[in-house]
Amino acid sequence: MQTAIITGASSGIGREFAVRLDERYRFDEIWLIARREERLKELSDVLNAKTKIISIDLSKSEELEKLRETIRREKPDIKFLVNAAGFGKFGTVKSQTAADIEDMINVNIRALTAVTHMCLNYIQDGGGIINMASISAYTPLPSLNIYSASKAYVLHFSEALGEELKDRNIRVTAVCPYWVASEFISVAKQTAQSEAVDNFKFITYPYPVVSRAIYDNGCGKMLSLAGALPHILKGLAYIAPSKVQMSVWNRIRKLHTLNINNLLQTIPNN
Repeated sequence: MQTAIITGASSGIGREFAVRLDERYRFDEIWLIARREERLKELSDVLNAKTKIISIDLSKSEELEKLRETIRREKPDIKFLVNAAGFGKFGTVKSQTAADIEDMINVNIRALTAVTHMCLNYIQDGGGIINMASISAYTPLPSLNIYSASKAYVLHFSEALGEELKDRNIRVTAVCPYWVASEFISVAKQTAQSEAVDNFKFITYPYPVVSRAIYDNGCGKMLSLAGALPHILKGLAYIAPSKVQMSVWNRIRKLHTLNINNLLQTIPNN
């Protein structure tokens, strides 16, 4: 049975991966992993493939262990693994709660690594792994510090993992988009307004990011950048010192460019 496993599948980019992979490939089963079971059931209803709904909180060690046992028991023949679960919150390290910091690290780093590790023995030779990073992986971002640092980990982890898996022809791609219209932004803005980001100019939607990521993974690319802006920002990160990058970030992040709540309401559901 050919299987796709997708974390963070209840909304945004994770949901988009489920829909697009289901369109492109003929899977025997797609595993949908996220906290919100009702959202996963709604997604299951629009997919062609048989689905397995796994409602767990990836920030919890005991929940990860449940997933590990399920994989050991069922031994899925994995064609694609997509680690799309992740979140961030705006605010300085001092202003954030210890719980928020721990959860960001647990979901963005610990869970992504653990899910990848528990799936490796079951991924087909010639299969694919797609990990959601961010263009922020290239730049230290004050008031988005923990998130950007966690995505730098994802980027480096993915690149090195791809090298390690070359002998099995398993393609590993880190996806590094700019702002994507999703619930991520709504969650991130749940913080002190003085520390939030209001500049979401050039925001994109999940569809082009996901479509490009699937294409790039099929081509064996280590990195997926949808659109011109991520390419430009990546190039600037290599040229400008971190101090300059952070200064520019601090200047532009508070510019009000659009009503993000209105934009989020325009995200397609399928």
